[in-house]
Amino acid sequence: MPDIMLLGVEKEVLSLGIEENPADNFPCMPSEGIDSEMRVLLYALLMGIFFDEAQSMEQLVLEYGPEGPWVFKLDFTITERLAEVEEDDIDDIALNWSQTGEMSALNMEASDLQEVLARFLFNLVHFCMLVRQEQVLSVFIYSE
Repeated sequence: MPDIMLLGVEKEVLSLGIEENPADNFPCMPSEGIDSEMRVLLYALLMGIFFDEAQSMEQLVLEYGPEGPWVFKLDFTITERLAEVEEDDIDDIALNWSQTGEMSALNMEASDLQEVLARFLFNLVHFCMLVRQEQVLSVFIYSE
């Protein structure tokens, strides 16, 4: 299963059972095939930091076992930065993001890739805006 981005209160997310589907309990959005490495490239681009530094923007908060699944929490710093992104800037950011690293895992033409990245970014930005409005919420990544 591809990664799922979810919005929730940390205490409730941490109580999610291994047999539970996060989509049944929390507002979710699909990752659209965008894996951790691709997301880290986005964080590095938005924050103006190196890839190694950007890897710390997804913090492991729950590990069901050595083979997963895992739950990561999006760091407050990148959540705030994403909440600041203007909708008019999303297409330009997606274009720059598509050119920053290896995106062949998505196996798409350049125009389709930019569309998928823009759609993912649009949804993620809106999740982060909700976190800014309701500070008890956080953005999490459920990964198998």
